[in-house]
Amino acid sequence: MQRINIAPNTRHRAPKKAFTFVETMIVLALFGILGVSLFSSFSMCMRVWKRATSTNLFKRKAILTIERLSMELRRAFNYTPIGFMGEKAHIEFPGIVGNKIYNLSYDFFPEEKCVKRSGISRQETLGLEEGNFSRVVIPGVKDFALSYYGADNQTGNYTFLESWNNTAAGSPAAVKVAVALEDGTNLEKIITIPIAQQ
Repeated sequence: MQRINIAPNTRHRAPKKAFTFVETMIVLALFGILGVSLFSSFSMCMRVWKRATSTNLFKRKAILTIERLSMELRRAFNYTPIGFMGEKAHIEFPGIVGNKIYNLSYDFFPEEKCVKRSGISRQETLGLEEGNFSRVVIPGVKDFALSYYGADNQTGNYTFLESWNNTAAGSPAAVKVAVALEDGTNLEKIITIPIAQQ
């Protein structure tokens, strides 16, 4: 009997395929370059988007603040210990926040380019408890002007005045608010005050 040696056929065996270390490093470098370029494009787009929406955000904040001031002035009431005072860049009047009487004020700070809303509770002025707040309500303000509709002491005619003191004439019939933002937006509103009509 003859022995047949069956040797494996090495000619037909497929060679093992794998990435070499150099090939792997080249692929990683390409993915790294692609990732960096995508991240830089994304971050640049985010900066442009933030810059574009920040202008709209300032305008929205200004509109909402004017509406809030309008609502608070319409709810204002005669309260002698606080009274109604106003200058071109400052207004203060009595208002109710929560269930407490506050001396509410809006002030323009040109050096900070903002309008702040502040309040001091009547309880704090009497020394009974703490209750005050102050925060920026309109950022990016170039100019903020208030004027008060009432009788001019010199002429007796009704017109918008630059200042108001309630001890002389009570509350004004209306307040004109004009806001100029740094982006060139100008907003203006005339707010009538019901307590002045009584």
